[in-house]
Amino acid sequence: MKHIIVLALIVCIYATSITEMTDKLAQYGDHPFGKSIVNLVSVNMKTGGSLNELKQLLQQIKDELIALTQLQDQENATFTRRSQVDLAKLQATLEQAQADLDNQRQEQSSLNNELTTLQTRVKEDQAALDRNSRGSGDAQSRLDAENTDFSAKFQDYSDAILACKEAQRLLMNLRGEGASLIQLTQDTKSNLLQTKENFQKIKEILEAHTKKSSLTLFQPIIEGLAEMTTKVNPETLNNVLSLVARLITALQEGQDQLETNHKTQVENLTRLGDDLRNEKQTLQVSLATANNRLKEIQSRLNELDGLINISNALVEVTQLNIQDANRINELEDSEYSNQKVSRQTEIDIVDRLIEYINQKLSE
Repeated sequence: MKHIIVLALIVCIYATSITEMTDKLAQYGDHPFGKSIVNLVSVNMKTGGSLNELKQLLQQIKDELIALTQLQDQENATFTRRSQVDLAKLQATLEQAQADLDNQRQEQSSLNNELTTLQTRVKEDQAALDRNSRGSGDAQSRLDAENTDFSAKFQDYSDAILACKEAQRLLMNLRGEGASLIQLTQDTKSNLLQTKENFQKIKEILEAHTKKSSLTLFQPIIEGLAEMTTKVNPETLNNVLSLVARLITALQEGQDQLETNHKTQVENLTRLGDDLRNEKQTLQVSLATANNRLKEIQSRLNELDGLINISNALVEVTQLNIQDANRINELEDSEYSNQKVSRQTEIDIVDRLIEYINQKLSE
């Protein structure tokens, strides 16, 4: 009967201890660790375990929890440092990609402006080259016409001077006979008539390019020759000879002036042709340079299109990577905070139990 009473007393004490311990951990009732640790203590007490040994066990658990907390703190600090480094690298990559993109777009805009300017220049140079070709052709045509015209006029002067000299010889022969009135032979008459017709033809030919002062000499010569076809008057003969001499001088002067004018015109047209050829070479070099630059610009623009696409993609991917990294960091921080709170709760539970055991040991 005594043993039964002792056993009942022990059961009562055990039940009371469990109830007191449960009350102390009431605020942690829903915590899995709280339930587990209470079960641990309950088992220990049911099996008659020593409170000192239980206290030591709980202290060991607390130490392990504190060590685990410190390890988690270290791991979190390491993770935070690494994530900050990674984020810094991603941010640097993003900034560099955005800077590259800005530079590429600025270069693209600058090249497009240069392209427009060069295209205008090419059109202008091509138009100038076309005008130059027409000018060169015109200058050559004018030079050819000048040479042809000069040759014809020079020959006209030469023919006229030769005819005047032949007439001069004929008239000098007539005067050399010394007769005041000469009975003309049929051949002489024919020669005078032919000479008169030659002067008429020469007058008509030279009217287009001879000074009017020299043309005025033809008519009295022609009239004098006409008169002499019937009879030769020494006065008329001398007068015609004088007029012919003056005409020869005038024609030679006209021919000399024609040659001088021709030389000047040829020099001017030749200089014009040289200037046009030099201008053509300059325009061709300018056009070739512009076209080569256009090819370079177009090639670079094509390259920039690809680079801009790559930079855009890199910016977008890096932005997504930064967003992912921030989300991971937020999740990691949240998990770390939750684990830290949970671990502190577990430490608090163990502290309460140790406090309870200390209280029991002091009773």
